[in-house]
Amino acid sequence: MDLCKYVNVFQGCGEVDIPKREGIAAKWFFIKAGCGNTSPAAMVPYGAMSAAPYSGGYPTGYGNHIINTHSHPKKFEGGEKLRGFAHIQQSGTGTMGYYYNYALTTPFYKGSDERRLPKDEKAEAGYYTCTLDDIKCELTASNRVALHRYTFGEANGFVKVDFKNNGINIPDYEIRKVYDLSIEKIDSNTAIAKAKIEGIDIFFAVKGNSEFEIKDGCAIFSLNEQKVAEISVSISLRSCEKALKNIALSKNFDETKADANALWNKSFSTIKIDASDEIKEIFYSNFYHSLVKPADWSGESFIYDGDGPFIADFSTLWDMYKTQLPLIFMTDKEMSEKIVETLLKVGEELGHIPNSFGLTDKYLLHNSQARMLGVYALITAYRYGIDVDPDRMLKVIDADVFSDNKTDFTVDGKCESHTWMLDMADGCALAAQIALERGNTEIYNRLYPLSLQWKGVYDPETGLLNEDSSYYEGTLYNYSFRQMVKMDERIELAGGKENFVKLLDKFFGYGQPDTVLATDPDNYEHIREGIKLGRFEGFNNESDTEAPFSYIYAGRHDRVCEIIRGGLKYMFSTGKGGLPGNNDSGALSSYYVMTAIGLFPVAGQDLFLIGSPVVDSAEVTLSSGNKLSIKVIDNSDENIYVKSVTFNGKEIESKMLSAKEIMSGGEMVFTMSDRA
Repeated sequence: MDLCKYVNVFQGCGEVDIPKREGIAAKWFFIKAGCGNTSPAAMVPYGAMSAAPYSGGYPTGYGNHIINTHSHPKKFEGGEKLRGFAHIQQSGTGTMGYYYNYALTTPFYKGSDERRLPKDEKAEAGYYTCTLDDIKCELTASNRVALHRYTFGEANGFVKVDFKNNGINIPDYEIRKVYDLSIEKIDSNTAIAKAKIEGIDIFFAVKGNSEFEIKDGCAIFSLNEQKVAEISVSISLRSCEKALKNIALSKNFDETKADANALWNKSFSTIKIDASDEIKEIFYSNFYHSLVKPADWSGESFIYDGDGPFIADFSTLWDMYKTQLPLIFMTDKEMSEKIVETLLKVGEELGHIPNSFGLTDKYLLHNSQARMLGVYALITAYRYGIDVDPDRMLKVIDADVFSDNKTDFTVDGKCESHTWMLDMADGCALAAQIALERGNTEIYNRLYPLSLQWKGVYDPETGLLNEDSSYYEGTLYNYSFRQMVKMDERIELAGGKENFVKLLDKFFGYGQPDTVLATDPDNYEHIREGIKLGRFEGFNNESDTEAPFSYIYAGRHDRVCEIIRGGLKYMFSTGKGGLPGNNDSGALSSYYVMTAIGLFPVAGQDLFLIGSPVVDSAEVTLSSGNKLSIKVIDNSDENIYVKSVTFNGKEIESKMLSAKEIMSGGEMVFTMSDRA
């Protein structure tokens, strides 16, 4: 089955263009920039190598956006034109501080402009093409090699590979430097290069089908009478020899393109849905962007020794841990095991698991966003039945909790942000439970008392988090409605179920006026006013995407249905503007995929919460080897409420299922209605 035909690789590459908000969706307020920040890079699932059109725009190197954090993104003149094609890109992130885009490869004639407008721009999973002047440009990739094919209209063309390129290239932005660059000619058509970029060693190999010269940090291939240039590029984190070996083992362009398509279809086939063609396009486009990151650099670790698994680009782990990693753990056993081994080895080597690690030596660069999210990822994988040594995992978690960068929590009992307290307290609770199951009383006795610290950050008068805290990409309201381990105690602290529902209703805007979203990036006052509303961010950001499902604990599944259906209908669409905000390494796209089939994973817990599916049916091939069949009876735009839901013939009145049950497979049947 060719599921790639439903994928729009460009989804989320441009400014947000979603349907006019109606109903409950009109009550929400975006605080982040209105762009998905994805890239149409040619690559395979979790590909270490990718090749993408490069304008220098923020943040992926594609498009005409400058750095933006709110409202409509600002644009820079000429940004719609390309400077060539670069390798390795962030996906959906914001101001990461490092953006890759190495080995900028540009076809040109003498006298060509530096920037040229792409014509006939097209892409599919694993392939990108456009025309610059009269040069047809085609890109594809395997996991370790990017292949370029340029068909010139005239003879005497050139292809330049610039090893100095690093990151984005926009007005008033300081270009990131490449240090200690050296280039060597191996033979008449093969070059190797090495450099220090973002604090780590990067090794390149480039091979063409014509001769080249080395000039000003570039390898420049001269076609002479040839009209077709074929360029292979590989990057290694260990040696030029490994990069050369990758190229030597690679297939030709057309075979690589076909293999990439097959790999994407294999990944997509783990979730087959029946729905309208429009929903299929939105679903599989989001599924595609859910599997772009993290990247499989196995055998290439620069953090620990050995040739085993090494998965990098957990660039926004504070977003990925919610639905993106659970989606992988649910459907891809091999990748899940590689992720687990990487997190364990990183934890063992560094003594802690960073909130973010990519191709940089700055492991604490994003330590202010959240805490202990690698712990949540490990425990989620363990609860899903992924092969994790629990005793080894507990040792890594214990070391992470008591590492030097968490003494504010473990010693002082007070952190700059209340969200860090919640992260760490529940992380300790989840790990303590496993320690208890394993009979490890030593670790249990160390972690369990710390798990009780969460109550101190709530205000018993309001039932919400205290105001005396910093909050990342949100407010105390956004973070007040996450699913806690002891959700019954959390609700009691809020004054009971009835009052908890009132707080949720106010947060989501029930009975409140519609909002007007900010559109002027120079008017931050509009954002400030919107933040004061304390309103749901409307899937523009992941900080509160779990909040709708907290209604389940108070017995109001009807509200879950209204909010999820409103979000999926009005916040996600097709095309370049089809994502409501930064995709953050697939975190937002994976949320669509999971909620579209009616499930929401509670990270770190043995728990799935039930939503309101938009598909008519789904068949999920689970990483356990079992299958989960989902059938939706009387599904329609009007029938948004779940009248009943059964799992293997038993009605699920709580709207909750254990991860163990889900991963064992079976049949889930939703019966939908137009009234609660």
